Amino acid sequence: MTANWYLNSVSVANGAEDERLLLENVDMQFKAGRITLLVGHNGAGKSTLLETMAGLRSLHSGSVMLGDQSIWQTNKKKRNAEVLMKLGISLQHSESQWFAATVREEFKFSLRPYRLTAVEIEKRICGALDKVGLQPALLERDPWTLSGGQQRRLAIACLLACEPDWLLLDEPTAGLDAEGTRRLCAVLEAHRAAGRGAVVATHDLDALLPLADVVAVVNGGIVREAAPLAAALSLAAAAPQALRAVALLRERAVLPPEVTLSTHTALVPQDARNSGEPMWLTPKELATELSSAMKHKRVNIGVLESPAYERQDDKIATISSISVGKRESVACVHDYVPIINAQESKSTGFITEQTSKLNSELKRKRNWLRSDFFDPRAIVISYMLLTAGVLVLNSLNQIGLATLIIASIAAPFWPITRSMLPVLRGFLIATIIFIFIGAISFSPFAFQWEIAEPTTVRLLKLMLIMIVGMPMLVLMTPLRLQRAIEQTFGWLSKLRIPIYSFSLLVTLVFRFIPLLMKEYGRFAKLVQARSKGVSSGTSIPISLIRFLLIPYIRSILRLAESMADALEARGYGSMTEKSTQGFKLSFTKPDTIMLSIAFASMLLLFLISVRM
Repeated sequence: MTANWYLNSVSVANGAEDERLLLENVDMQFKAGRITLLVGHNGAGKSTLLETMAGLRSLHSGSVMLGDQSIWQTNKKKRNAEVLMKLGISLQHSESQWFAATVREEFKFSLRPYRLTAVEIEKRICGALDKVGLQPALLERDPWTLSGGQQRRLAIACLLACEPDWLLLDEPTAGLDAEGTRRLCAVLEAHRAAGRGAVVATHDLDALLPLADVVAVVNGGIVREAAPLAAALSLAAAAPQALRAVALLRERAVLPPEVTLSTHTALVPQDARNSGEPMWLTPKELATELSSAMKHKRVNIGVLESPAYERQDDKIATISSISVGKRESVACVHDYVPIINAQESKSTGFITEQTSKLNSELKRKRNWLRSDFFDPRAIVISYMLLTAGVLVLNSLNQIGLATLIIASIAAPFWPITRSMLPVLRGFLIATIIFIFIGAISFSPFAFQWEIAEPTTVRLLKLMLIMIVGMPMLVLMTPLRLQRAIEQTFGWLSKLRIPIYSFSLLVTLVFRFIPLLMKEYGRFAKLVQARSKGVSSGTSIPISLIRFLLIPYIRSILRLAESMADALEARGYGSMTEKSTQGFKLSFTKPDTIMLSIAFASMLLLFLISVRM
């Protein structure tokens, strides 16, 4: 029997410089045998919620349970493999994950964790292809030779072949044509009929809202259940066009307020209507209602011909006495958003209030770690001062004392540099290997530390410089760095020195470093989701690296090509006039404090190198 999801006081932090909460105190239950839609505007937290349920994001607080099992093991450093085998997640742009030479090999990789027989693998592959409408002849083709829509279907098919109890889908209709969307809806209906569950984040309410048993609105990291109609219309222009049209007509008194169960399903509860039945009037039903209203003179035709369709904030059309079964309810339409009942209104107010509190809290939180707090010139000069101090060191004793100084300087920036710890760990491992190799002598065979010591000192100095430079990637944006170079050295352009081209080059380098790290994290999640890996964060076992590198390199090449096209389109390389500056940098008190600390630390490092 499929278990339910329980999210208890779940909060998820961004993990970047401001450590803002992407999800805050989420308490939700997702029941098996139901389809739950996650709706909300872009950036509301829908994808984050799905990734949290799949264990692809670490918890700041709370717990995520599937039945009586947590998605995380007791130490919260590894995911629970048993739970992972019961779910399948399709992330945004899952079609960019291909690494194998054939479609068949892609299926086999997705099925590898289940250890199935060859016969069962072929059976599942054929069944999944049939569900999404792909031909078996495609199995021997390169996935990258398929069309965009076919690749999207293939990504869903790889997920369906695993036959998970729970489907976690992020924008599954993106890139699908009408036939593909229809097949997806059929798959979801069959999945629900089998007693399994699905949580779907979507903006395509026209296609998926009729399937929904539950709708959850995500707004600013706050998640609340809502009536399907209210949830849909709360999205304004993103709501299904048919719903907005009916709401507008009723508001203008073009349609009568009376609603009957036989002809209208817009306000009918899920359990009172058939699965997949439209929640709004069909064109034929709408035409019938309009004709009936006009015959009974319920509409002033002048309303339709006048420019009174402009939005009036003070106008509320009240729909009275809506009969659904034996229950009486009163609904009203205000600015095309119906308030189904007092509880829904209360929930909306709570979401707004909590979002306001969260935003005000984030503004007060670690302002000095923002990318626009320090002047880039102060950051670069401080880095150069500390680097000069480290470079004069020439013994391990000096390196030891310098490590204490650098650690005390870098400690306040730990919240924004801890994500780079794997890079530092990899460098340290490589350093140990080089030291070991450098200390080995073959004639005669012996381990000679005095030979390896100079190499050790150089590599450790480089590691300290790396630690000092890590905060630079976050403390300044590429644009602010470019502006700093142009403000400081712009006068050199009068001497025909291409300072603006140089500033652009530096900006692109700094722009691509965090972008490459972000892309690596995205593909690491895709590999973890498909391989059912238990490691947390973006850690990938060596055995899976090859499955990550091919799509990762392809993505980098596409980014570089897009960047080159964008620069050419904007005229870079052919500009003859100085560009207009949107803002001007200036030194502030925090910049002075940073420079003072860096200068004092440099003097201390020089003193250590002289006295020891």
